[in-house]
Amino acid sequence: MHAHKLFSLFTAVALTASASLAFATDVSDLPDGTDIKGSADHALIQRFEGSSIRYYEKKAYAEMVVGVGSALEGKPKTLMVEGPRTTIAYVMPRDASPLEAMRAYKAEIDKLGDVTVLFEGTNLDGRHELDSGVNQFMEAIYGDIPGASRWMSWNSEYRYGAYQVKQDGGEFTLTVYVGMNATAGGVDGYTIPPGRVGVRIDIVEPKAMAARMVTVKSEAMSTEIRKNGSVSLYGILFDTNKADLKPDSAAALVEIGKLMAGDSTLKLLVVGHTDAVGAFEPNRELSQRRATAVVSALVAQYGVPAARLSSFGASFAAPVASNADEAGRSKNRRVELVAY
Repeated sequence: MHAHKLFSLFTAVALTASASLAFATDVSDLPDGTDIKGSADHALIQRFEGSSIRYYEKKAYAEMVVGVGSALEGKPKTLMVEGPRTTIAYVMPRDASPLEAMRAYKAEIDKLGDVTVLFEGTNLDGRHELDSGVNQFMEAIYGDIPGASRWMSWNSEYRYGAYQVKQDGGEFTLTVYVGMNATAGGVDGYTIPPGRVGVRIDIVEPKAMAARMVTVKSEAMSTEIRKNGSVSLYGILFDTNKADLKPDSAAALVEIGKLMAGDSTLKLLVVGHTDAVGAFEPNRELSQRRATAVVSALVAQYGVPAARLSSFGASFAAPVASNADEAGRSKNRRVELVAY
């Protein structure tokens, strides 16, 4: 059992009052079926039926410590991954056990593609596969952070799994921690109520950091188009194998709208490009749908006349970098504006 660590509620609230963290003052008091404001399931993983989100954090680019060994002898063996990161903590329904929750999440992960198990372990009834019961594993992997992991410090049964999943868009890294909050009361009930099972999942996506250098201003677009006849944009974003524009695309679309408003004679061919993962024809169809989605958004949301826009899907026919690694593939996944 993890050692009980007391901390002041004032300190917990002060440390967690951040714009990037979306949870209530005492989320353990929320009724079942109520998620914290601003939270959402990750598109990759379905939630356990009857569970509710009690912590949510999404970062455009961050590191994640992944445990790949026990903490019984000193610090556990770890690896570091980085990329777009999402952290979600759920409270399970009252009748769920840690074992059932872990098995359910592992079953969902197995559906995602080519899965590699990096490490799995549990602490239960004398089985000390993670640590000796005094927080070594939790602190080394997660840190003792209010809201995010502090609820892990008094768990009667806890399980952990770390996995890598290969998909067409690259390699995802996922970790799952499941624990039964055994505290009898006090502030260790924060986030996950006493006597309930909590699940924390962390997902790092395979997007290269270079793709964050994305918001090209309308003036720069105009200069590039006058010089070369086209401009490549990396700020128009989609989920893997999908053609729905992500909210983060708005900044780039605004600039395209300004570009078109500033030159009433300009006509653009919006070209979707993919990397070379997968077959050519499915990528061509995907790139066409993405280009069409951009045109539709510019017309419907930014007032660009439809007659001044056309869409085209190029698949991976026009790479600008090698597709041999993720850095190159991220450069090939782009939207290009071509003047005509």
